[in-house]
Amino acid sequence: IMPPYEKAQRPDLMEVAPDFVDRACLTRFTDRAIKWIEGKAEDARNGKPFFLYLPYTSPHKPVIPLERFRGQGKAGAYGEFMIETDWHLGRLLDLLDRENLAENTLVIFTADNGPENTWKQRIEKYDHHSAGPYRGGKRSVYEGGHRVPFFLRWPARVKAGSTWDLPVCQTDLLATLAAILEKPLPDGAGEDSISFHHALSDARITRPPRPPIIHHGANGRFAIRYENWKLVMESGRKNEKRELYDLTGDPGEKNNVLRQHPELEKKLLDQLTRIVLEGATRSDTDATNDTPPWSDLVWLKN
Repeated sequence: IMPPYEKAQRPDLMEVAPDFVDRACLTRFTDRAIKWIEGKAEDARNGKPFFLYLPYTSPHKPVIPLERFRGQGKAGAYGEFMIETDWHLGRLLDLLDRENLAENTLVIFTADNGPENTWKQRIEKYDHHSAGPYRGGKRSVYEGGHRVPFFLRWPARVKAGSTWDLPVCQTDLLATLAAILEKPLPDGAGEDSISFHHALSDARITRPPRPPIIHHGANGRFAIRYENWKLVMESGRKNEKRELYDLTGDPGEKNNVLRQHPELEKKLLDQLTRIVLEGATRSDTDATNDTPPWSDLVWLKN
C-alpha cells in the first residue's frame, strides 16, 4: 500500500486505516510488540510462556527506510531498509535482556521467500545479490526463491554461533515447537512437518535424512529436494525441461546432470508422485487430498 492511500481504499477488497503511514510500519509494529511483551514479562518470569508472531513488512515493497537510516549501507534504499529492520530487531532483543527473559526465550528470525525481482537491478547498480550464490528469486522454483535466512536464539539451549547444514523447511516449525513443549500433534496435523528439535541442543547428532521437501514456483513448476539432490519438474509450458542438480557441488543450479543419473530421477520422481497422491510428506499420517491433482502436474497424466 503506497500513497495516495485513497486509491487503495476499496471496501470490497481492503480498508486503509485513516492514520496509516507506510514509513511508520516497522516502528509501530515494534512499539506494539514491546508494549505487549512488557505486559507478559512478569507472567513469563513465573513460568507462563508467551508467543509473539511479528511479521515485518520489510524488505517488501515499498522500500521506505526512515530518514535516520539514509546514507547507511551500500545497497541504496534497500540496504537502508534492511539496516532499519536490524535496528528494530535489536530493540526487541534488548527488551528481553532488560526483562531478564533472554536466557529462556526462543527467538526465530526468518523470511517467507527469496528476493523480489528487483534483485537484478541491485546486482547491476550495487554489485549486491540478495540471494547470494543461488539461482532465481521470489516465485522461482530454484534455490533463490526458497533459500531464506533462518536464525534461532535460545541461550539456555542453543550454543551461540552454532550451525546446522542439513535441510530444514519452515513447515518443520510446527513439529519442532510441539516437541520442545512435549505436546503431541493431533492426528492429521503437520503432514509435512518434521521436528529438528534434536539439533538445537547438539547439531552434531546424527539422524536419518529428512523426508523430501517439495518446492513450487509461480509458473506452476514443482521440484523435490532430498538430501543434496533436487529434481525440477516440467509443467507443460513451452521450452521447459526436467532438471536434476547436486546442490552440494552445484548450489547455483548451473549444471543439469539429469542424463548422468537416471536412477536418481526415477527415485525422486517416485517420491514426489507418492507425496502428491497421498497428500503428505510424512508416511505416518493419514492425509488424503480433497481435490484432483493440479493441471501443472503433467507427469501424472503420462
